[in-house]
Amino acid sequence: MLDLLRSLRLCLTTGFLLIVLTGCLYPQDSGTDPGGHPHSEQLQSVQTAVDEYQQQYGVPPIQDFDEHTNLYERYQVDFQELIPGFMQEAPSSAFENGGEYYYTLINVEEDPEVRVIDATILQEARDFERDIREYKRSNEFPPIDDMVGPGVFSIDYERLGYEDQPTVESPYYATSLPLFLDETGQVIIDYSSDLNRILQEVNPNIEDEEDIRSILTDEFVVVPVLSRPYTIENGEPAFTDVRE
Repeated sequence: MLDLLRSLRLCLTTGFLLIVLTGCLYPQDSGTDPGGHPHSEQLQSVQTAVDEYQQQYGVPPIQDFDEHTNLYERYQVDFQELIPGFMQEAPSSAFENGGEYYYTLINVEEDPEVRVIDATILQEARDFERDIREYKRSNEFPPIDDMVGPGVFSIDYERLGYEDQPTVESPYYATSLPLFLDETGQVIIDYSSDLNRILQEVNPNIEDEEDIRSILTDEFVVVPVLSRPYTIENGEPAFTDVRE
């Protein structure tokens, strides 16, 4: 009888451990790959739905936007137009389904391609922009430090109460990207270090590129949200005077 109880206890303990270990080894799918980006299968499912929608209606399934919307935020996918006719639900990585990415389109006028916006980066930049607006309400002018490009200014972050320069984590490499302010009062992210790294490692053909941000969307699924156009000056990325 005692041996039977010991065997039963061993079975129960082993079963419990298997349940715990299984939960650790196979966590709930977040919809992202080890690099933190959406699975290629999810991107492809949205791409297929977008292609079928455009073939049927002649226009891509995008949300409304105004003319001042940043280029890489302008053509966000409207999943309400795709569900349920073209797909069952938004991917688990989509913000609309509890994920951390907004799905968006590039090359809309030629051949729409699905990419994503990192919602975390977008929110962090907008939080910083809110702090700047609050400062401006009390001091009339924003805490501008210096001009770093045409219509682009660095911020005196100490006047905002920050101990260090505000940055966001790059969606491309393990580095931090500085936040600047443009002439309209919008916070922008400086991707010049990411662009410079691609130029050195990939050596893309950019002879005919007026705006080299496309080399980011050629290499990665994440778009450079809240960015300004870049050109090449003295072999390095530099802000242009184009606003888009």
